[in-house]
Amino acid sequence: MIAGVVLKDLKLHADERGALFEILRADSPEFKSFGQAYVTICKPGWVKGWHYHMKQQDYFCVLRGKAKIVLFDRREDSLTKNEINEIELDSSKPQTLVIPIGVVHGFECLSADEAWIMNIPNQLYNYKQPDEYRILLNSAEVPYKPWQSKKGW
Repeated sequence: MIAGVVLKDLKLHADERGALFEILRADSPEFKSFGQAYVTICKPGWVKGWHYHMKQQDYFCVLRGKAKIVLFDRREDSLTKNEINEIELDSSKPQTLVIPIGVVHGFECLSADEAWIMNIPNQLYNYKQPDEYRILLNSAEVPYKPWQSKKGW
């Protein structure tokens, strides 16, 4: 696993009425701070591609469907520099994925219907100066061939 990445199984509390699971708690060891919470929706056959942050840590949880999250460690000072991780998240098995600052990431929908991914980044999105640095899917900067000819950006 790329240094600093955490994949945490979430405890599902279920009974005859339904279920509940906690995605992130302020007393969790991986919690840094709260910026905002949002849901991004990815359609089947599409990739929401490569980007990274210089200040923001992401906390992903798939709420509906199934998604493949791909991580690439481009951090110069990392023990896992140039490693790639492929992680499948499925709403039927709740997990939180912590994506450290500086790790390039993207995701694709693997389910027949849309994949809904909740993100609870530790930074508030700055509309005037976004902390988001994009890389083209077919860029040689990220050596992940399966997405080089996919639909997305």
